[in-house]
Amino acid sequence: MRRILAGVAAAVGGTLLIAGCSSSGSSSSSGTTNATGAAAAPVTVRLGYLANITHAPALIAVKNGYFTAALGSAGTLKTSTYTSGTQETTAILAGQLDAAYVGPNPAINAWQKSGGTAIKIVSGAATGGASIVVKPSISSAAQLKGQSLATPSLGNTQDVALRYWLKQQGLATSATGGGDVSVKPTA
Repeated sequence: MRRILAGVAAAVGGTLLIAGCSSSGSSSSSGTTNATGAAAAPVTVRLGYLANITHAPALIAVKNGYFTAALGSAGTLKTSTYTSGTQETTAILAGQLDAAYVGPNPAINAWQKSGGTAIKIVSGAATGGASIVVKPSISSAAQLKGQSLATPSLGNTQDVALRYWLKQQGLATSATGGGDVSVKPTA
């Protein structure tokens, strides 16, 4: 199973995380063979991603059938979409996904939570996909003092990047929404 997932990741060139594989397919022969030459049962690869533009590599690969083509008769693809990488890595750690596209912060968090045993980071897929969007009347970081900003979830890539940038600008935040700028995770 790990060889199949590694092949899919290499063929598509963008899967970020691969979790311990536990899914299985039907027991009928698929025409593929395992290491001993016996017919291998097809597998189901459970892939997670966010249904937004920052996950364009996953959206395009799924829409154009790249994963399905790479799997061939060895298995099928089952996709799940999430609203944040935090939710996605929770699914990985719970054994509900085999592979996922997630940002660096949720990936590092999942790796740390599992002591480095539940996931393996195999590739980067995108860079520079997050920006802070504010009202047109705001033209400097100092004008954010006393304002509220939203992020997808506490600890996700956008949340960490925003808090870091605000800190660089001399503005304090807290995980509970306090500080100079109130950061409110939506999930």
